[in-house]
Order: sequence, then C-alpha cells, then structure tokens
Amino acid sequence: MNTATVTLHTETAQAIVRSVRLGLDSLRAEVPQRLSEWASEHFKLAGESSHQKGGWVGWSFQTGILDFMSDDRIEDLAVMKSKRVGYTKMITAFVAYNIAHRRRKQALWQPTDDDRDSYVKSEIDPVLDAVEAVRKARKQGKANEDTIKFKPFRDSVLHLLGGKAKRAYRRITVAVAILDEWSAFDQLIEKSGDPGGLAKGRLEGAAYPKFVGGSTPGVKGLCHVERACDNSEGYVRFHIACPHCDAEHPLMWGGKDRPHGFKWQRGQPDTVRHICPHCREPIAQADYLPGGQPMAGTWVCSKTAKRYGPDRIWRDSQGLPTRPPKTLGVQVWAAYSPQRSWASIVKEFEEAVSALEKGDPGPMQLFVNETLGETWEVKGERSDEHALQARAEAFPLCQVPVGGLVLTAGVDVQRNRWEIAVWAWARGLESWPVDHHIIEGNPASEEDWQQVTTYLQRRYPQAYHAGSLGLSGISIDSSDQTQAVYNWVRKNQHQLPCLRAVKGRGEEGVPVLGPASIQDINWNGQKWPQGVKLWNVGVDTAKDLLLGQLAIATPGPGYVHFSQDLPREWFEQLTAEQRILAKLNGRDTYRWVKRRPRNEVLDCRNYALHSAMSIGLHHHSDRKWQQIEAAVQPVNADLFSAPLPAKTPAPAISVANEPGPARTDEPQDRGYARRRSPAPTFTRAW
Repeated sequence: MNTATVTLHTETAQAIVRSVRLGLDSLRAEVPQRLSEWASEHFKLAGESSHQKGGWVGWSFQTGILDFMSDDRIEDLAVMKSKRVGYTKMITAFVAYNIAHRRRKQALWQPTDDDRDSYVKSEIDPVLDAVEAVRKARKQGKANEDTIKFKPFRDSVLHLLGGKAKRAYRRITVAVAILDEWSAFDQLIEKSGDPGGLAKGRLEGAAYPKFVGGSTPGVKGLCHVERACDNSEGYVRFHIACPHCDAEHPLMWGGKDRPHGFKWQRGQPDTVRHICPHCREPIAQADYLPGGQPMAGTWVCSKTAKRYGPDRIWRDSQGLPTRPPKTLGVQVWAAYSPQRSWASIVKEFEEAVSALEKGDPGPMQLFVNETLGETWEVKGERSDEHALQARAEAFPLCQVPVGGLVLTAGVDVQRNRWEIAVWAWARGLESWPVDHHIIEGNPASEEDWQQVTTYLQRRYPQAYHAGSLGLSGISIDSSDQTQAVYNWVRKNQHQLPCLRAVKGRGEEGVPVLGPASIQDINWNGQKWPQGVKLWNVGVDTAKDLLLGQLAIATPGPGYVHFSQDLPREWFEQLTAEQRILAKLNGRDTYRWVKRRPRNEVLDCRNYALHSAMSIGLHHHSDRKWQQIEAAVQPVNADLFSAPLPAKTPAPAISVANEPGPARTDEPQDRGYARRRSPAPTFTRAW
C-alpha cells in the first residue's frame, strides 16, 4: 500500500496544535476554588469605577460574601448593603468566575436598559480585556462578535439585560441569575410577577441553580431585598472581636436608647468611637483597621446560630462543621468599609438630622438606605391599635352578639397551623369578631385536616336567645400548602357551606370578590383535572375598605365592633399594615406594607369578608335583611328560652371530634385557644 507524506507549513502546524489544545481545554477540569481564592489570583480592578487599578485584594468581610456566592449549597443569596462596600466589584468578579472557572451560563439584570448599558461599559467590558482567564475564554471571529446584551464564551454565555419588561425574562435558560440594585426594580414586571421570581424561573433544570440579588435597600415593606432577607433560612452579620474583652459583636450604629454602638460628642464627628455592647469599652476606627485593612471576623447567623469564620468552614452553635442555610440573607453597612471614615458617617447623620428638623426627610432617608444599609419606614395611613382596643365592648367571644345575623369564616394556612377567624355580619357589613382559633398541625397530613373540618362545623350560641348559628360561608387561603388546600376543598365543598379556596392578590384595582379560575389537583400521586375553583381576593381593596370602616365612630352600617376579651396581639395584627404612597411602574399609587411580621388576624378578616361577599351580603336589600332578622333575631323571641348571660368568659374549645362544653378553668383575659394535633384535649392561649 502506498503512503503519502504530507508536509505542513510550520505556521499551519502551530495553528492546528493551538486549535486542538483549545478544543481539548474545554474538557479539562479546573481545580476547585472558592470565589475569594479565585479572585485573589485572577481578578483585576479595571474600569472607570475603580479608584485603584491592579490585582484584587479583598477585605475580610468581602471574603465571606464572595464565598457565599460560589457555594453551590446556598441556592439563594440576598445581600442588603450600603454604598462603598464593594458590592458591584464582587458581582463583577462573580461573573468573571462563572465565565473562566465554573463555565456556567448566566444572566445579570439591571433595573433598566440604561443601567445595563452603563454597567457593561464601566464594569464588564474592562474586565473582559483585563482579566487574562476571561480573555482566553472569549470566542474569536466575526461570526461570534458579542453585543452589549449578549456575550458568548467558549463554554458559557452571559446575558446582560434591563429588567423593566417581562420579555427580558423569557427565552433564556441559565444556571446563574443575578439581580443588581434589586430594590430599584418595579414591584411587578408588567403584572406578570416580581423580578426575583421571574429571574429564578430561568434557573429551572439547572444542576446547581444559583440566584444572587443585592441592593441598597429602599422603602420598608416595598423592598425586594429586605423581603428576601426576611424570608431566608439564614440571616448573617459580620462580627468582630472586641480588642478589650474579646467578645464578638457586629458594628452597630447605636442610638439614644442604646449604651453601645457609635458614640460621639455632638458637633464633633472626629470624636466618634464604637462602644462594645459587652464591656462598654470604646474602639476607634484605627483599631478596627490595623494596617489599613479591616480586622478579621466571623459571619454569624441570627436565625440558626451558624457561623462562617476565618477558617472558611460553616459551623453550628457547638462548633461542629455543618451545611450552610439553603437561602441566606446578608447585611453589611458603610462602617465596615475602609473607604468610608467613621467621622464622615457621623457628619452625614448630623446634617440629615438638621434637614429633618426643618421638614426635609430626604437626607435622612438617604443616610438610612445608603449608609446604614437599612430600609426607610414611611409613615402612612393606618388605624391605631390602642384606640381600637380602648373602644372594645363587653361581649364574650365564641358567642354571637346581639345584632350579628350571619357568620362567615376566613382561614389562613401556615406550615404548622391553621388560623380560623369567625365574624358576624349585619346590614351594611356591620361586623363583630366572634372567634379566632388556632389549630396546630401539619397541613400536609390529611389526618390533621379533620380537626379543621370538625371545628368549622360547630355552632355558636346566640346572646339574643338560646338559639345558635353555624357558618354560612368559608374562604380558605391556598397561598401556602396549595395542593393540600385544594384537596381538602375538593373533599368538603359539598359538606361545608359555600367553601372556597382563595388566593390574595395585592395588585391595584383587584376587587375583593375577584375572578375565579379552574385548577388541577395533584395530591398523593393522584390527579383531578380541573378539580377545584380558585377565587382571587383583592386584599389591598379589602384593606382599603377596612381602613375606612375602622374610622366609623358610631355603631351601624360598616362599623366594626370589638370584644374586651380580645388580647393586645389581636389588635396589633389587625393593624399590622399601613397604606403608603409609592411608585409602581413609574407612577404614584397606594400600597399596603407591613409594619410588623405577624398579620394573620388581618389576613383572616380579609378572607372572612370575601366569604361574606361571596354569599351576597353586600348586595342584600332592606327586605332581605328584614327576613334574616325575623329568622335569626325575631322581635318576639321565645319567652320560655332562657337567655344567655350578658357576659361570660371566653371558652377554650376542646379538640374532641364534637365540640364539648365550655371550660371554666381558663383565665378570662385570654384571647383564643391553640390546639395541637393529635392530642384531643390540649388547649393553649395564643
């Protein structure tokens, strides 16, 4: 057989070798590195936004944040931060790390297209040229030229998008989703969802999905990053060791009511010192920055007591290695940054106080958001819980008061309990709270649902005479444990009166009695196509109505009565939200925001109102109400029926399958009882 010898030109041979090496390079596994380690070795400070140029030297508190970004065990990371802590550089390093080291598809959203353009020009483009590892990963050739919103690499891609339109969250599949300046995004993106949820939707199917959202915070109750931190499994702050007593604590702003934190002589910012909360000894900024670098410290979780210290290992409260929280919130503020003097922070605060005294809250809001890294609480419209409790009347709970004609229930479902509120209604939606009961159990267990079914079948004695009333309607929230709620409604919708699965919607203009849709049920391996109707509840509209009703001073249509047996917590939950003026999709609108975490009483009231409207109480004519009054509270009541006493202690309800007699061994000033599954006699005050 003849063989031919082919002689290649030297340059051709070298080009083939380079091509083969480049192709095989994609198969090479990188030695695993944390982002903080990779950044120290490869990342460069470049671009107009960098005061210094050259290699990256991370600060002690930045090390932990970088490691949280690259830890695949942490799927959701929310960073609530002030300015000057280097967050933009950290996410840029994370982008470069995903290109050159992890080789993962990623997308980064800015609030608008203009913000995206500015970020790409000032941060991304300089890094593509300055960081050698990234430059080697870039595709070559005119056919692969990148654009400002799409940059292809040999083994990954980078999408750079503005987050204003819902189309920016479509038709891309990535393993890493990043939202920068998260709090500046619209609350809802063209009525299709919140930006965090839309971005996370692009991660479906990824082997190691990663979401990172960070921002200086905004208005309390309307801040995406605050909401994510509140809902996270873990929430960490950076703790340093006091040089005097060696006890750990975070740097804190302090205040008039705190003996620790930042303290200074008024009008002399240079005298500022940080007072240790343990030994009350002061440290100056120079003590915190030995050699110009922040002292080492430990990230400590206030929710789980887990720690991430200089040894770069997550540990539990006993010091044993453990897994990090799956969802993690981080808070860091300007005092930690070597680029911000403590004296300048104090000076900014004193100037903000001066402006606030003159009626200008702008500088103080800027200080709270961008220096303290905290949300700014706007004083909005709300009802005063103390004034409402002061007007409470002497009627007992678990009894239908005189005037109450129809009962409906609102049920809120949580991971470990059900909260059931029963309200009595009369003409003009005048209302009385009759019962608020908590049943502890697991909504994922069908056995535990039997308690709920039994309780909603009970009848309440009437104060008017010896008769009783049952429920005329029930609305149950399906936002949590959705399929379990659907299945229970399917099984009981012909047994319980006007039973409806509902979901609250906070968008503007949604009526209390919103539209319904047909939902499939998937439960315990079985499926019921179109098995249940889901009703939307305009919860903001319901809260608007309640705000007006609570302002009515005279009993009659719309008036809300209260029992003296209700505890303070009940009133605080009813008034847990306030209405503020905020920007939504570029225009001013009113939104309801929480002032405190617990608001189940308010939610249950909204659902009970929905149930009342579902049976048409808000449309009843005078003639219809007269007919109900004649049936429920007739003018000539049965004289042989012994009337109930005007006031009796609120009974603690037993958990037996049939409602038992009222107990008299419970303190009279307790509100509503709790019970735990499956113990049949356990009751506990809320």
